[in-house]
Amino acid sequence: MDKTQLLNSTLVPIDFSVTSLIALDHAAAIANLSDDNVNRVVTLLHVIEGANFEPVYDIAEIEVSNRDALAIEGAINRLQSVIDKSKASYKVNFRYIVVGGKPSRKIAEVAEDIQAQSIVMGTHGSSGIQALAGSNASRVIQLSACPVIVVRETPIGQGYKNIVLPIDLSKESKQKVNITVQIAKHFNSTVHIVGIDEKDEFLASRMEANINQVVEYFNERGIATTATTLTEANGNFAIQTLVWAQGKNADLIVIMSQQEKGLSEYIFGSYAQQIVNRSTIPVLTVNPDARLKGVFGIM
Repeated sequence: MDKTQLLNSTLVPIDFSVTSLIALDHAAAIANLSDDNVNRVVTLLHVIEGANFEPVYDIAEIEVSNRDALAIEGAINRLQSVIDKSKASYKVNFRYIVVGGKPSRKIAEVAEDIQAQSIVMGTHGSSGIQALAGSNASRVIQLSACPVIVVRETPIGQGYKNIVLPIDLSKESKQKVNITVQIAKHFNSTVHIVGIDEKDEFLASRMEANINQVVEYFNERGIATTATTLTEANGNFAIQTLVWAQGKNADLIVIMSQQEKGLSEYIFGSYAQQIVNRSTIPVLTVNPDARLKGVFGIM
């Protein structure tokens, strides 16, 4: 298969559980809004855990001698059935890939191989890609260079009408602004910006300046915003963010994956972990890129 066909693509791990199919709806709905539907591809990935074989892109590629041939064929038939149903709802190109190995690593490897622009995945699995919650979801986020949307149980509905964007004092924090602009324009969203109510006067002034800069950036692009700061109680800003987001009827929370308050940990930060593991609202995680230095207009 000519992989250049997938350059403008989204990868969706599918284990045929309800949450993975909800994730597929999210991915297809986003792709469906693209101005370039002809080249917009949603790739369904099924990982057969414990097996070891090269990626299979078509049922005709299955080698009869492969001990996993029957499992591969069964997976492809189910994937094709899912694709046929999705085609009835979305004007998007769908592909499938079946591969053997460790799910989190294979998801990241395939995403890189097809140059996926994003991964959209469910957080609970029942077979195949098992238990994509907690450490497995965290592992996918750590291994993947592209943004990852984690979906637990919330259907796409009318799209991401209310987006929550936590802002801190790190340079990396601003890198998620541009991708939020793209999503907000597609869904005509309101972006709700939230920061920490710093007690230190100097830090409070910097936080206010950061928030004002982000608000101005969105407003210049015709995107509605609200802005607030929350007082950090009991040292857990993540839980406060989630409670506040629910009060805003949020459809999406956008965070940096390697971020905790004002410091970049260069590991999967505890703030991000709590948001991903606790949120019933879809979460978009973005890995910092040192080359960008927080510049809004560059992804």
